[in-house]
Amino acid sequence: MRQPGRRRGRVSPSTGRPTGNTNHRTGRVEAESTSNPAPGAGCVRFPTRPFPRAACGTLLLAACFPALSGCSTTVVRRGVERRVERRLADLLGPAEKYQVRIRGSRDPDLVRGMARRVEVEGRRIYAQEQLRIERLTLLIEDLRYTGGEPYFISVGRTDLLVEITEAAVNEYLHTYQARYDPEVRFRPEQVEVRMTYKFLGAPTPLRALGRFVIQDGQRLNFVASEADVPFINADQPEFRRRFVEDRVNPLLDLRRIEFPARLRSVELLPGRLRARGTAELPSEVNNEG
Repeated sequence: MRQPGRRRGRVSPSTGRPTGNTNHRTGRVEAESTSNPAPGAGCVRFPTRPFPRAACGTLLLAACFPALSGCSTTVVRRGVERRVERRLADLLGPAEKYQVRIRGSRDPDLVRGMARRVEVEGRRIYAQEQLRIERLTLLIEDLRYTGGEPYFISVGRTDLLVEITEAAVNEYLHTYQARYDPEVRFRPEQVEVRMTYKFLGAPTPLRALGRFVIQDGQRLNFVASEADVPFINADQPEFRRRFVEDRVNPLLDLRRIEFPARLRSVELLPGRLRARGTAELPSEVNNEG
C-alpha cells in the first residue's frame, strides 16, 4: 500500500533508476509529488561531516609550538639575568637598581654557565658602601659562571663607564681627607679645589684650578695649573701648586674602597665626571661549593 502524500517514482529509461526528490532525513530518492515543487527541491544535497577533533588538536599544537619554544628561552635567560643582578650587589656594591640583559646565548649554553654577552645598567651604586656612583654601564663578554649565586669563573673582555657627581666626590673627601676639609667643583675639562689649611694656628682658605690625571688605572690625581696660597709668595707658582697637590692627592683612590675597576680616561662635565675603563671582576672559582 502506498503511503499517504507520496507517489511511486518514475524510472529513467536511460539508467533504469528511479527519479524524484531526495528525502534529506534518510538520504533516499523518493517519488516526485504531484504538487508544484518548491524552488531547489529537485537538487540533491549531501550531508556535511564534522572536522575530526584529532586533526584540530594537531593543528593547534603546531601553531603554538614556536611560541612555547620562545617562552622557554625567555624563562631561562631571565632567570640567569636576575641571579647576575643579585651577584653584582656583592661584587660592586648595593644599588638602587641593576638591570642585566644577556644577548646572543642559547638555553643550553646558559644552563652550562656560559653567557656570550652581558649588558649591565646600574643606577645609584654605593660602591663598597663608600663611594656613590650615579650611573654605571658595563659590558661583559664571554662570562663563565657556576652555582646558583652565581660565582664568576672567568670573564673575557669588559667595558666600563661610570658617572660620579661632585657631591659624591665631596662626601668621599670628607671621609678620607677630613683634615683639610677639601671640596671640588667640576667644570668642563677643569677641576676647582678648595681647602682650608691652618697656618700659624689660623684657618686659611686655599684655592687651585687644574685637571685630573689617572695613575696606575686606579687613582685620580689632581694636577694644578694655578694655585692661590696666601702664605707662599706669588713669585713661587710651582711651589704653590705643589703645596695644594701634596695635600689632596690622591683625590680619588679606587684601591682604597676596593672597587674592581681600572680607568683609562676621565671626562669632566658640569657637576660630574665621566670615567671609562674596564672592570676587573675577580675569579671566584675557589668559592665554588
